[in-house]
Amino acid sequence: MEYKVVVPPLGESVVEGTIVKWLKNEGDSVKADDPLVEIMTDKINVEIPSPHNGVMKKHLVPPDTVVEIGREIALMEVEGEVTAARTFDTKPESGEERIPQEQKAPEPAGEFIDSAAHHRQEGIHADEEAIETGIKAVQSSPVVRRLAREHFIDLRKVSGTGKGGRVSKQDVIKYIDARHRVDVVKPDFQFPDLEPEEVIPVTGVRKVISEHMVKAAFTIPHVTTFDECDMSRVIAWRRQYVDRIEKEDGIRITFMPFIAKAIIFAAKEFPWINATLEDDVLRVKKYFNIGMAVARENSLIVPVIKHCEQKSLLQIARDMHELAEKANADTLQMDEITGGTISITNAGGMGALSSTPIIAKPQVAILGVHKIVDKPVVRDGEIVIRPILNFGLSFDHRVVDGAYAVRFLRRMIEYLEEPDRWLLGVI
Repeated sequence: MEYKVVVPPLGESVVEGTIVKWLKNEGDSVKADDPLVEIMTDKINVEIPSPHNGVMKKHLVPPDTVVEIGREIALMEVEGEVTAARTFDTKPESGEERIPQEQKAPEPAGEFIDSAAHHRQEGIHADEEAIETGIKAVQSSPVVRRLAREHFIDLRKVSGTGKGGRVSKQDVIKYIDARHRVDVVKPDFQFPDLEPEEVIPVTGVRKVISEHMVKAAFTIPHVTTFDECDMSRVIAWRRQYVDRIEKEDGIRITFMPFIAKAIIFAAKEFPWINATLEDDVLRVKKYFNIGMAVARENSLIVPVIKHCEQKSLLQIARDMHELAEKANADTLQMDEITGGTISITNAGGMGALSSTPIIAKPQVAILGVHKIVDKPVVRDGEIVIRPILNFGLSFDHRVVDGAYAVRFLRRMIEYLEEPDRWLLGVI
C-alpha cells in the first residue's frame, strides 16, 4: 500500500530543514531503517530512516528545498498494512516529574556558548541577485552552495580543483581565507579604497540562531544572579592529579566536569533548577542531561552529556572532550544535541568576567562560567589573594523564584569550595 514519508521532528527549537540529497532513488528497494533522505538543519545534517520495507515510489520535493516539520516529501509502496506515517512519542521521559506551573517551589532539604559566538564578518560588495546567479551557475554540492550564501560569495570567482573544475568545500574555504589575508609586514601596504560600510545579509545558520535567541529572550522572563567562588581547592586538587590522570586515562581534565558535578549535587536539594517548562507544565527531571555550549566559526551548538548523575568525573570529562571535537568537526548526531535539562556556557574561556546567558528553551536555567581571576579577599581577618570565579545563573522567573535560584547557586559554590568530601567518591 502507499505510505507518505513526512519530515519528522529534527530537534528542540528546529522547525524546518533543507533537503540536501535523496539517498534512495525512485524505484529503489528500501528496507526498514535504510536512510531515505539527508536533511540539513541549522545544527547538523540528519539522515531520515525508513520505518518500513518497500519501494521508493516518488519524490515530492527536490533537493535544495526548505521543508517544514510534518511536510510530505515522498511516497513509498510498502509491504503490509500501514495506517499512518511514523509517530513520535511526546510523553515525559522516565525519571521526570510533571508539576503544574502554578505550584510553589518546595523548600530545600538542607541547591563550549549562549555566548555571543565569534562571528567573522566576511563578504564582498556585490549585488545579492548577482551573487545568487553566480552560485547557481557553477557546478557544486549543496554544502558548497550553502557556504557560499553564508559568506556572500560569487562562486564564479572561485577556482575549482575538483573533477571538471568542480568547486569543492575546501576551494571555498581557501578563497575566504585568501581574500581577507593582509601582509602586515610590508611597510608600504595601503588599504584599498572601500565603501564606508559592508552589507552582509543575515542568512543561513546565523539567521536561525538569531530567531531562536529572540524567541527565548522575549518569551522567557530572564533574571540573572551572580556569586563568587573561591576555586583554590579545586585548582590545588587538579594541579596535583591532572598530569597523572592524563597519563593513566588519556584525558586532560578541565574545570568544567567539576562544575557539572557541583550542579548535580546542588540541584538534588533544589530540583526545580533541573527542569523544563512546556505548555504550562513544569517537568522536573530526576536525571541530568547537561548541555555544553560550543562556539564554532559562524554558529553555536550545544552538545548534551547524557545522564551525568550516573557518570564519574573522568567519564564526564571524556564525554565533554569527545562531543566538543565532534562539534568542531560537524559530525554530531541528533541525539547528541537534544534532551538537555540544564546548560553551561563557558565565556571565561575567552576572557569574559561576567555575562547574562540566554536560557535554552524549554530549559529553565543556564549557568554562565567566567574567567578565574586572582582577587584580594578576607580570610580569618586577613587580606589574602585567592583565585575567584564569578558565576552568572540565568533562570526562568515564571517557575523559579529569586531566593530559590540564589540559594541553589550558593550551594553549588559550597561544593566547589569544599570538594575534598566528594571528589574521592566520584572519580
